[in-house]
Amino acid sequence: MKDFPEAHEADLQADRDFLIRWRQSSARDTAIMLRASLLRRTNPELVKAVETQADTSLSPVD
Repeated sequence: MKDFPEAHEADLQADRDFLIRWRQSSARDTAIMLRASLLRRTNPELVKAVETQADTSLSPVD
């Protein structure tokens, strides 16, 4: 079965949305921590992009 670009984009968007929610969640949820750890190992570019986006949106307004 071929890897369809639309399916890949949907998976990537789901991972991105998860990482955004993860940054705001409790560190005590084991399933969330395991998934975040897996994403950090397998897709560090996505993690960096999400962290950069979150840092920009959380920076103080002068």
